[in-house]
Formats: sequence, structure tokens, C-alpha cells
Amino acid sequence: MKTIHSLATIFLLLSSNTNGNKNDDYTISPNNKSFLAALGCFWCAEQAFEQYAPGVIEAVSGYAGPNGNSNPTYRNHPGHYEVVLVEYDPTLTSFELLVEYAFRNLDPFDARGQFCDEGSSYLPAIFYTNEEERSVVEGVRGEILATRPSWDASSVAVTIMERPTFWKAEEYHQNYYIKNPGDYGYYKKACGRTARLKEVWGEEEYYCYHDLELSCLVNGTVFNEEGVEVDAVVNLKNAPEDVAGLVAQ
Repeated sequence: MKTIHSLATIFLLLSSNTNGNKNDDYTISPNNKSFLAALGCFWCAEQAFEQYAPGVIEAVSGYAGPNGNSNPTYRNHPGHYEVVLVEYDPTLTSFELLVEYAFRNLDPFDARGQFCDEGSSYLPAIFYTNEEERSVVEGVRGEILATRPSWDASSVAVTIMERPTFWKAEEYHQNYYIKNPGDYGYYKKACGRTARLKEVWGEEEYYCYHDLELSCLVNGTVFNEEGVEVDAVVNLKNAPEDVAGLVAQ
């Protein structure tokens, strides 16, 4: 796992505003920043960021799309992706590192949706708020492709687009992996998410990005938005790891 950011990247992030779209249906703390990604089912994306990504304060399930309707709901969200808004502490992590986690939690080759979920709502996408962030996202994508010469870049189905308005999903969707661990574990296993991520990224890399012990991080540290090396902090909600349910509850 990469732990060093270039000086150019650090400068770009320091000069950018990543507090999101001013019309977002969710307000973050003034000292925090936010990041938006579509990784298929938002329940799983919430868990991935809240449990395993350093510096994440909250991951909120919702809907976002450049051509989406206003006040979308689960039953009525044409033109929207299922997304998570990730609120993070820039003193504990960086936009670039969260982009790296986003890629490791999606199937880059699935142009029909993600895992067992098909349809435009489940397509993968990573959003940026300005040109600096777009450069960072494209840089992470380019680095991934450069280290995997067998991958065909034209087959990568991850859209990189300007960040639209975020609409918060219904309350029963929030923290679903915590509130309904049996149902969630059953769904995640039946959907084949973990198995496919291991197939795409390899087991070693999968575990590097899904490890509460942070065993792949050098000295257990990461570089924050200012380029300062800090102790990595994960799972601030102290949620237990998911258990693959045998049957839905």
C-alpha cells in the first residue's frame, strides 16, 4: 500500500476545497472534508470506508447523479447512482488515499453494475469537485493500470466525473451493516462481493485494504492532506467485522 504522496499532489490538495457541493443534503463538520464515490451497494461501501479506511469520520448512504431527480428515494431515483459521502478528517488521511480505497472496493471491469446488482444505479464512479481532485483521481487510476500491464485500460468501466448534489438515503439504509448484521452478512456473501474483489485485486492486496490491524501500513502510519505522517486511525464506530450469515434474518 502506498504511503508517500508527491509534493505536487500535496500542493494540489491543500489548494483545493473538498467540502463538497454546497447543495448537498448532508452537512459535514467545518474542520472536515468529504469525498463521494459509487461502489455499487451503498451498504457495503459504508462498511468499507467506516471500518477500514484511515481517518473516516462517517460514511453516509445516498444518491447522486448529474441528471437525477430532486429528493430521490430508494424507489424513485432515476438518473442517480447509489453513492456514499465519506466525511473525513484531513489531519488523519487524504483525498488521494481514500480514492485508493475506493478503487479497491469496486470491480473495475463490470460495466453492468457491481457484483450481483445490475443497472445504472449500481455502476462504479468516482467524483471530483475541481480540476485538482480530478488530477488526483486520474493519477491513482493511471498508477493502478501502470502496475497491472495485463489489464486493458479500455475495459475499465469506472467513470470519473464532476461531483453532483448528494441526497441522503432513507434512515433505514444508514449504518445497515451495524443495525442488521445478519441480513447484511447474508447479502454480502450471496452477492459475491468479497470473492470478486479478491479475484480482481488478489488476496494480499484485498486484505491490505480490509484489515483492522493495518498490517500492510509501514509503521502503522499514513500521510495526511498536508503530507504529515500520522498514526492511522480506523473503525471509529468500533463496529464488529461482518459475519457471513447463513440465511437472511
